[in-house]
Amino acid sequence: MLHLQVMPSAMIFKNRFIKILPFVFAYLLLSCHSKSYVAIPAGILPPDTMMAVLSDVHIMQASALQGYSQNDKDTSIDQAYQSLWKKHHITESTYTQSMQFYCDHARLLDSIYEKVLTNLNQQKVELMGHKQIPANK
Repeated sequence: MLHLQVMPSAMIFKNRFIKILPFVFAYLLLSCHSKSYVAIPAGILPPDTMMAVLSDVHIMQASALQGYSQNDKDTSIDQAYQSLWKKHHITESTYTQSMQFYCDHARLLDSIYEKVLTNLNQQKVELMGHKQIPANK
C-alpha cells in the first residue's frame, strides 16, 4: 500500500522561505550598497581642481566683504571673478557646471569642502606666521 505524506501548507511555506531567504538577503544587501565611486564627466573640474577654485572663491568673497581686493586692478567683483577664472584656466560656465554636478553628488562636494577647509586653515596658519590658532568653540 502506498502512503503519501501530506505536508501542511505552513511547512511548505517555511521550506520555500528558507530556500529564498539567502537570495532576498543578497538582493537587499546589494541594492542598499551605494556607489562609492562616481565618474567625473568630461567638462567637470576634477575634485582637487575644484578644491583650489573654491578656496580662491571663498578668499575672494571674504576679501570683497571686508573691502579688500586681492589685486589692485580688480575694482569690481565681476573683474575679480574673471581674474579667478583666468588664474585657474577655466570659464564661468565650467565652474557653474562643475558646481551643479557636485551639488548633485553631495558626498563628493562634502569631501571637497573638507579639503577646502583644510586648505584655508593652512593658509591662515602660514599668514599668521605659524602662530597657534585657537579652535572655534
